[in-house]
Amino acid sequence: MKKYLAIGLFATLLPTVLSAQKIDIDAIKSQAETDANEFAELRALLRNEDANIRLAAFDAMVTHGDPSLYEIATSMAIADVDEIVRARALWEILSRLRTMAILVDPEGEVQSDEARKSLEKAYQGRMSFQVGNAIKDENCVNLYYKKENCVPGYNLTVNGTRINFVYQNQNLDGTLKLDGDGALRGMFRNTRFQIEFPVEIPLR
Repeated sequence: MKKYLAIGLFATLLPTVLSAQKIDIDAIKSQAETDANEFAELRALLRNEDANIRLAAFDAMVTHGDPSLYEIATSMAIADVDEIVRARALWEILSRLRTMAILVDPEGEVQSDEARKSLEKAYQGRMSFQVGNAIKDENCVNLYYKKENCVPGYNLTVNGTRINFVYQNQNLDGTLKLDGDGALRGMFRNTRFQIEFPVEIPLR
């Protein structure tokens, strides 16, 4: 008797469960259209002729908390025609990194074939560094360490669209500049082996 009662109760509740799980397609479509229109308006602000408006739109988008808005804002602003907007985007991206990937160009300009072989053996085309934390007041991003101040010998410092990089443990230092296509490019030096080589940090 209990078995039949349980089956009957399940049969009674099933339509209610299915009804509760029903997806409101019209509501989803309406929200998607609203979001699409808002994103289009924000993209238009990021293309505005006035750099101050573009900068204000960027700040609003990256502090909103929506990952989609953050991606749109940084991907557009990092290649902005105005250097101030690009610099703001550069800091925003670098300050949020948890791991920094650096591409090494072994075919780039180095001093000799011996240096190129040493370069290929040491780095195999790529380096990766753990990012500690960012200190905005010092325009500094600590590498590996998380400290209240900029850690000497293990950081990158940002000056507009240019960064200075140093990582003592691997005898590396260098300077990179943000290009118009949204990548940091420059030269690194291994102070132990006295090898200089071109590198790139992709940001998009």
